[in-house]
Amino acid sequence: MRELKEGAVLARRPSRFRFSVQPGRIIVASNGAAQRKELRIALELEGHRVTEAETADRTLQETGTGLFQLLLLDSELKGLEPSELCRAIRPKSDLGIIVLAGDDTRQDRIDALNAGADDYVASPFVLPELLARVRAVLRRVTRSSEEGRQIVLEDRAIDLRSHKIKGPGDRVIHLTPKEFLVLKHLVSHANRPLTHQSLAQSVWQRDAGGELEYLRIVIKQLRRKLEPDPDNPQYIRTERSVGYRFDMPPTGQGATEPYGCSIG
Repeated sequence: MRELKEGAVLARRPSRFRFSVQPGRIIVASNGAAQRKELRIALELEGHRVTEAETADRTLQETGTGLFQLLLLDSELKGLEPSELCRAIRPKSDLGIIVLAGDDTRQDRIDALNAGADDYVASPFVLPELLARVRAVLRRVTRSSEEGRQIVLEDRAIDLRSHKIKGPGDRVIHLTPKEFLVLKHLVSHANRPLTHQSLAQSVWQRDAGGELEYLRIVIKQLRRKLEPDPDNPQYIRTERSVGYRFDMPPTGQGATEPYGCSIG
């Protein structure tokens, strides 16, 4: 378990830097329940939404949902070494990773950074410094996610900045907040099947359950606004018994502007 430096007791008031970055969704992965709780409270005071993970398997499961911007990873987490976990995460996610280290060697730090970690914080660490590093990594993730704000399709474009679809003849099609969240989540994981549960969590922050029918309605509305032929969709595809998939046009065949697959 990583330790906070003596004197770095959690302040029971928001940081004066709280709004320097947009609040994100963060995973705190640690064996120690006390540390997870302490970090969760500190991050929530900064405005972030926090999910706890106590094993490597749970961490991989959560990072695979595509719902998070940052992982705080205890180097002593059971299941995998930090470098192994980073290598397992990176092909599927561009979320920020900060490793919280104990008595690790310099080579351990080098291995984790080479495997995809963004930062490596030695224990005992001072809470204000850790929060500053969290903000720095979140800024990097946010900048990266904004690289692809417009996705050009055959006869229309998705404008992620204005939450609109630009149709033929300069026609502007507005998206409702729920439509935008579902579409953004599909686009950020383009060409990969997303489960009903993952999509429901991205919008309603809970399992599909009773929202499944509502999700189908939102998908139907999106197809009407996005697809040339909604009855035969070419972009928002159904993955039978799984969920949905957004098929991104290859570069040079419709997508004429840069786009990214980590849109936040």
